[in-house]
Amino acid sequence: MKGERLRRTRALVRRSAWPGWIWAVPIAAFGVVGWLGVQALLHGGETVTIVLDQAYGIKADETDVTLRGVKIGEVSKVALDADGKHVDVEAKIDRTRKDDLRSGTRFYVLGAKADLSNPASLKALISGPEIVMEPGLGAPTRHFTGADRRPALAPQHPPTVNYVVRFTGAVGGLKTGADVELRGFRVGTVTSVRLRYDAASGTLSTPVEIALEPGQLGIAGVAPPADGNWRPSVDAMLRHLIGDGLRARLAQDPPLVGSSKVKLDFVHGAPQATLAEENGVLVIPGVESADIDDMTAKADQIITRIDQLPIKETGDKVRDTVARIDALVASPRIDDSLKHIDRSLAQIDRTLADVSPQIAPLVAQLRATANAADDAAAAASRTLNGDATSQNNLQDVLRELTDAARSIRVLADYLDRHPEALIRGRQGASQ
Repeated sequence: MKGERLRRTRALVRRSAWPGWIWAVPIAAFGVVGWLGVQALLHGGETVTIVLDQAYGIKADETDVTLRGVKIGEVSKVALDADGKHVDVEAKIDRTRKDDLRSGTRFYVLGAKADLSNPASLKALISGPEIVMEPGLGAPTRHFTGADRRPALAPQHPPTVNYVVRFTGAVGGLKTGADVELRGFRVGTVTSVRLRYDAASGTLSTPVEIALEPGQLGIAGVAPPADGNWRPSVDAMLRHLIGDGLRARLAQDPPLVGSSKVKLDFVHGAPQATLAEENGVLVIPGVESADIDDMTAKADQIITRIDQLPIKETGDKVRDTVARIDALVASPRIDDSLKHIDRSLAQIDRTLADVSPQIAPLVAQLRATANAADDAAAAASRTLNGDATSQNNLQDVLRELTDAARSIRVLADYLDRHPEALIRGRQGASQ
């Protein structure tokens, strides 16, 4: 043992490329953050700036941006412009609407001002404003000039296609800049309303010129023309729809008090028509509408019928009947009759009060008499049992005694229940 050398213990260090499980948590955290960043880039919104004259109650993270009533974005910042005369509103628009952010796209504040022609603006005044986007054509941009109400269509920008509508009657209060709607969607604007006299035929007409915006018509499957000429596509669309009954008519929204507009509606049973050309312009056929003059005439008819009702005569009869009732109520005879009834009732109450104490002895006496009659009948019956020769003559007497006793008991019971019968008499068999 002394000659052997002791060996030292040696620790071996092994190095690994894996840093250890302790680093798993921060690596996972970095991965999640990276994934969220990628998702934000893929699904985040496009930032646009809308310049307005004032804020109109718009608030960051509260005011929505909508397209045809559907939310497509939200206001992220509201700040005063550098010149101090305008307000810059920044909004995040969904990336799916990126292609709509062009120079022809318009933004306006719904609810900034009351507009009777647009009931939604009245609702927005209470619930809070929203920014409405109307897509248009043009070059891509992220800077827009907004308006405090829905702007009219510009005749040249964005591109429009012009038509004429001929109405058979008066055009009422239709003004330049009025809306043209198709199934509730605004697709154009009125560009001219004028009066025309045809000397050859001696007729008056009121041709209404309208400008339809192809971008609002939703023509699918047709690529935008390189030269910007949409007329062939829009003409083809209108020819097909007019063949199916599409007609132009005047309307007011809200009725009677709203602004006049042109509506393109399908009319059931409309006569055959087409997109005709007159003097170099295409004419959309129109139909008569229930304008304010027709409504006023109907209202006059209703008022005339009301005037024909015998309202005055009926009122006179009602007043006469009421006067008679008042005279009857105020008559002294009625008052005397009521007093007499009160006195009679008081007399009856006093009589009942005097009679009531005597009822109990009377009833007891009647019941005693009935018992005596029963005893007499029983004694006679025992006597008859011992004398057969007298049975034939006394049977009737016993029966009468028994009936008399029963009648006396009934009378006693009735007086016990109805003591007033001594004064008023028996009121009915049911009692």
